[in-house]
Amino acid sequence: MNHDKTAKEILSAVGGNDNINNVIHCVTRLRFTLKDMQAPNKEEIKQIDGVLTVVESGGQFQIVIGNEVPKVYDSLLKTMGRSPETTSSDNAVQGEKKGLFNRFVDVISGVFMPVVGVLSAVGILKGLLALFITLNWLTEEMSTYKILFAIADALFYFFPILLGFSAGKKFGGNPFISATIGAVLVYPTMTAAFTEGTAMSFLGIPVVLMNYTQSVIPIIIASYLAATFEKWLSKIAPSSIKMFFVPLVTLAIITPIVFLAVGPVSTLVSDYLAAGAMWIYKLSPIIAGLIMAGIWQAVIIFGLHWAFIPILINNLTTNGFDPINGMLFCTTFSLTGASLAIAIKTRDKRLKPIATSATIAGLMGVTEPAIYGVTLPAKKAFIMASIASGIAGALAGFMGSTAYGFAAGGVFGIPIFINPKGMDTGFIGFILSVLIAFVLGFILTYMFGYKNASPSASSKQEKVEQAQPSLVTSDSNGYAGVSAISPVQPVTEAQEEKTVFSPLTGKLIPLTEVGDEAFSSGAMGQGAAIVPTKGVAYAPFDGVVVTIFKTKHAIGLLSEDGVEILIHVGINTVSLKGKHFTSFVSDGDTVRKGDKLVEFDLEGITAAGLDTTTSVIVSNTAVYTDIQAKEQGSIVQGDALITVK
Repeated sequence: MNHDKTAKEILSAVGGNDNINNVIHCVTRLRFTLKDMQAPNKEEIKQIDGVLTVVESGGQFQIVIGNEVPKVYDSLLKTMGRSPETTSSDNAVQGEKKGLFNRFVDVISGVFMPVVGVLSAVGILKGLLALFITLNWLTEEMSTYKILFAIADALFYFFPILLGFSAGKKFGGNPFISATIGAVLVYPTMTAAFTEGTAMSFLGIPVVLMNYTQSVIPIIIASYLAATFEKWLSKIAPSSIKMFFVPLVTLAIITPIVFLAVGPVSTLVSDYLAAGAMWIYKLSPIIAGLIMAGIWQAVIIFGLHWAFIPILINNLTTNGFDPINGMLFCTTFSLTGASLAIAIKTRDKRLKPIATSATIAGLMGVTEPAIYGVTLPAKKAFIMASIASGIAGALAGFMGSTAYGFAAGGVFGIPIFINPKGMDTGFIGFILSVLIAFVLGFILTYMFGYKNASPSASSKQEKVEQAQPSLVTSDSNGYAGVSAISPVQPVTEAQEEKTVFSPLTGKLIPLTEVGDEAFSSGAMGQGAAIVPTKGVAYAPFDGVVVTIFKTKHAIGLLSEDGVEILIHVGINTVSLKGKHFTSFVSDGDTVRKGDKLVEFDLEGITAAGLDTTTSVIVSNTAVYTDIQAKEQGSIVQGDALITVK
């Protein structure tokens, strides 16, 4: 994957920089908050190289990338000309209104996303320390243990500070102000006063002291109040003193409010949430595990799992343990087992490496490749994996499997389920649930969830496969590119030049003069551009139609000698939704040089206010050492246009 190219195509696809309020990323997804959620074309975005799928959920437009998402995110920020700070808040421009639940999911994902990686790391370390104590490798009196435990426990102890910083950024306030409020909540004097039962008041008003170490909800509410007050104060404060005046007044007013009202009330809410979760769990751990684990991966598909994160973390910070994640953790392994079954069983040479890599990613705790690249396309495989998850989750609930830390899925998260007091039946049940999920996911998928394609495939599909077809990538503006997925023979000096003939009649101009950067920059590949004088495009060589877009404005072709060509008629013509276009070929058709591909109404396109300049791109540019286009001037359909070596 070319991360810069993928980022440029995604940026254009979501409506450009001006349509983005903010963008963050998680383990596998780019999560956009857009001004106009209708601007992107999801089906075309799915074709961009590196994109697994697209999900709209929680008020976010989520593009699933997989393990490469951090690199694509970095390239996206560079392309956008923004820093992470300027993309992480919603204060710049308000997008379309979102429902209460969508706003909740958006806030939770934005607040917790930046700390999830570290949160998982220290959770795993805590689990490993419990294991080392059980095995008598360490004792609690050893200095080594104390240092490692401090590393594992510090984030939880000072959680209000880190969450304050993250929440401050999310709400568009000064993150250092909200982090300072978090620090005040866990300040030693205040913590000692609570421990010793010391009475305190503020301006004569009694303060109900609470233990805010490891707390979650109070600082999130406090950060929202601080950000809101800070924005208002910034508008009226004199610019000459704003730098120190705004933080001073915000801290002096909001912090006491937190101690007097927000903290006690939100801490009480936290306690009730934890008690409520435990009450539901205790009604029937088996049924809870069966239902929750059975639907959990479907919840992830819609990105709604972030709504559960506060509950899981609140259980840990309030009770010191969390049984819900004990039931859900096995779901990663059922999908991993299903992916392995398909990797072993499939005869599809393209699917086998995808399923294999998805299996490896699943063992590491990343399930999106297994979901979108392997099991969902097979449909029954996803159902089989969900059945395996439900059965394994029911067992975990029955055995009382419990998490004592927070971590993403996968083998590295296993230690968080070890009871600090020593291994118990809950951990044994957890291990059994993971093994059953993996084995049952494998067996059910292998036997019932996947069938190899029938040898009597359609003739068109056979033609495309025999010609080593490519995947076509596109964006919401209708730009498309062809990205090779089959092995390409190395180019040698003995190989002859290959010629691509002009599909159009008109005026030839350099590709650099096309009025859109996606083409003029060469990001889509090298080639030429034609301002057509006749509204007909013909086949530029003998080959196969890899794809013709449903809007008929773009056609991907593969020549008999391996040259991949994209003919893209006009700029932004995807917006016409096929109007003014008539196609004469379908996907998989064999064409000869000069066969009519598509007709288009030049006057109709121009009247719609669109540019008819047509780009002819060598999509597999990287394969060749030299690509030369004919010099600008008039050109007739059938003339030599591009030579490749």
